[in-house]
Amino acid sequence: MKKNGMYVILAFFILFLGACGQGTASNGDQQVADEVENDEHTELDEEQEEVHEDVDNEGETGEAEESESQDEVPTDETEVKEEVTVTPIELVFSDDQVMDMYRVERQLEVSDEELFKATIEAWVSGPTEEGLVSLLPDGVHVQSVEEKEGVAHVSFSNELLEANVGSGTEFMLLQQIAMAMKQFGFNETQILVNGEIHSELFGHVDTSVPVVAENPEDYEKR
Repeated sequence: MKKNGMYVILAFFILFLGACGQGTASNGDQQVADEVENDEHTELDEEQEEVHEDVDNEGETGEAEESESQDEVPTDETEVKEEVTVTPIELVFSDDQVMDMYRVERQLEVSDEELFKATIEAWVSGPTEEGLVSLLPDGVHVQSVEEKEGVAHVSFSNELLEANVGSGTEFMLLQQIAMAMKQFGFNETQILVNGEIHSELFGHVDTSVPVVAENPEDYEKR
């Protein structure tokens, strides 16, 4: 009986030790699993932080590139100023008896692009010298002065047609325009009204073709 009791106690002891071992193994396995899970979360957090940093860096780079591109693009509001220079010119006017013509000098402060038109406008304004007169009626305006195939094209407003000229004074008027343009290298000048060619502006001279300029040097300078 005593031996049987000892065997029973020994069996219970062995079972108790086995249960304790399983509990310890189970706890160890759980600890390992927890550490693996924590490592996975740590790696995931690190990857997310790297993605956020990359996105932020790309955003900053994009903003910097956009700012640089905006700095490089020239604005349309930038004004380009034309160079203005003082240019001496010569104009031709008739004497107050309408017997002859004389050269006078002017100084124009304009850009090269506006020089031709400004010259004819100065002629339209008339002489300031005593004894010289303009053959134009009041209200004449210069519409445009252009070069076309080596010929100067000068267009006036309708008031030009109101000039009261005979055959001799008509010749003077037309030559004064043509000689004003000759100093810029134009041997011929087509005279127009409202941009159109008239076969006879004043009824005496054919103006359907350009006027061939005389030599301004043939006229005395005042």
